[in-house]
Amino acid sequence: MAGVWFAKDTVMKVDLAANITITTAAALDTFFGSATALEGIAKDITITKPMGKAEKIDLQGTDANDYQNACMEEKPANNGEISGTMLLPKTDLVAQFFNDAGTTINATHTRYKSGLATVRKLAFLVNLDDGTNEFNVVLTNVYVTDEDMKITAADGHYEITFTGVCLPADFAGPEYLD
Repeated sequence: MAGVWFAKDTVMKVDLAANITITTAAALDTFFGSATALEGIAKDITITKPMGKAEKIDLQGTDANDYQNACMEEKPANNGEISGTMLLPKTDLVAQFFNDAGTTINATHTRYKSGLATVRKLAFLVNLDDGTNEFNVVLTNVYVTDEDMKITAADGHYEITFTGVCLPADFAGPEYLD
């Protein structure tokens, strides 16, 4: 029986897309080195890879087997998507990524703005590695389209639920260790 992946084998890293250049020279996880700014403590990660679509077009008449004449029209691939929940660390790294560059307030605080006309594009790596097997997916030039901050309970912790999308050309993977 084939093994299964466990959450303990998973790492999610986030960086600014401008810091990551994907090539075929190395495995996807190597492009997110020690300088990667945010390594997320995450759960409920969902990755939707771009897939080509096809739509049936009904035509007049029937064929020799009495089926209505039809053909398939190929449609462009959908966007790549990543969603999940990250624990909110006691730093402003998530705010730096999901908002603007920030404005210093009285040399003691940094205020971030959301919803600006220009947004920061991010790169996400999801790496599953149990020491024997490895699986990687990278999304670059990701636009975070949803971000919700919440506390889980009175004795809980703060979490950020997010969704990000990228063009099919900016989705790399899945990649497996041979």
